[in-house]
Amino acid sequence: MADVLCTSLEIEARWCVLPPWIRTALLHRAKNDPSLSSLARHAVFLAHHAHLTVHRRLSTPSRHAVPSQPKYFSLLLEESPQEHTPSHPPRRIVLLHGWHMSHKDWKQTARKLHRVHGFSVLLVDFIGHGHSPYLSSYDEHVPALLVHQVRDAVVRANWHSDPSVKVTFAGISMGGAVSLRYAQLYPSNVDKIILLSAAGMPVTRFYAITPYTGPLTLALVRRMNALCRRHPTIAYWINAIPVLHKAFSHIHLVQHAPTHQVHPRHLDRLLSRFVSAAVWAHVDMLHPLQLELFPTSLHVRIVPWVNHALFCKVIDFLQLDQDIDLWTTATPQFCHKLV
Repeated sequence: MADVLCTSLEIEARWCVLPPWIRTALLHRAKNDPSLSSLARHAVFLAHHAHLTVHRRLSTPSRHAVPSQPKYFSLLLEESPQEHTPSHPPRRIVLLHGWHMSHKDWKQTARKLHRVHGFSVLLVDFIGHGHSPYLSSYDEHVPALLVHQVRDAVVRANWHSDPSVKVTFAGISMGGAVSLRYAQLYPSNVDKIILLSAAGMPVTRFYAITPYTGPLTLALVRRMNALCRRHPTIAYWINAIPVLHKAFSHIHLVQHAPTHQVHPRHLDRLLSRFVSAAVWAHVDMLHPLQLELFPTSLHVRIVPWVNHALFCKVIDFLQLDQDIDLWTTATPQFCHKLV
């Protein structure tokens, strides 16, 4: 089920960028044009089915005010439109937390960015974190779903409609991977990305543990999925017992660590185009800083004598809001298509 959902999310991400009238025309031709090849016809039907599959879980805003499915928590601190001028365009920031964290870990930073600097800030609790509930089945929790959850929140904030006003993303750990994958799927909506001890990139350091724990977690998930297929009652009891449901949901979510489903194709172009700053823990054995992956002009800040877990705990006390260059420095723009 998780594999089907993940595939649907990937296909739907390419289908949904087409204008509605083009999608309707393609679907009409696939149904009524006998000259269309069977391969093309099946591709259109597959994309349409993927679109329906995804939007049964994540519905975007409409004039009918369709609620989000599944429900999740988001908090928008919006700048007043009256304050926008040609010399003071709106600046929009999305702050994303990491695994086993919540929007509260960004609380003070978000408040100061909004009140002191006048930025619009969007906070999201990932599904299964903070105030956002878990999905009904543990095997539905995948990083790709979090990317589309963030997209849903951005669309609901109406931050997608003006191409001249792009969004800055700041992501901790797994939130950094979600930011990178979002930029791959929706590059026209992203201004820049600030990574904070972030995942999403292959790890080559000899002292890192994620190259070893990642395959073990993936093997465990595959073994459990195979058992559940042979014995459906196991899946029933995992989903029925809250402690097991939460534990296996989180294990299933991190099965693709450290990349978390960030596509490896053109990763160097992605980092060069969007990543403007890196804030990292001094002793990070999960996602160590690999400067060779980034452009030479990267704004780097190292937090001394902390590991990954402690870094995630103290992120709101680092006074990142006072480093205005961190949030306003532009990134060099390259005309590369990211997949």
